[in-house]
Amino acid sequence: MHVGALVRRAVVTIGPTHTLHDAAARMAEHNVGAAVVLTEDAPGIISERDILRAIARGLDPSTEVVGDHMTWNAVVATPQWDVATAARTMTERGFRHLLVVDEGSEVGIFSIRDLVAALVEDGVLGP
Repeated sequence: MHVGALVRRAVVTIGPTHTLHDAAARMAEHNVGAAVVLTEDAPGIISERDILRAIARGLDPSTEVVGDHMTWNAVVATPQWDVATAARTMTERGFRHLLVVDEGSEVGIFSIRDLVAALVEDGVLGP
């Protein structure tokens, strides 16, 4: 199975100059754990963990900007990546969301939640 069959294309997007509060509000509104950060160079990602780390350090989410806490050089997969390769990459690198870019333009996110849903659907995790 390929990542492209499971990727969520209706993603939450945010800019690097938005606040962490803005990012958290959008992510909560859409019930997702990460947002694609649109930059001039390449898409990045901010996750709920990034926001949590900032708050744990005592930073103010109403003034801190996404660009100071996001992953700028995010690992990017293509829709043709095998799900096992994506899962291995995510496990080895310690993240739960993987950006998926199709021919440099269309962006989606593949998450651990998507992986588990696929395993359940395929019967790998039982009935």
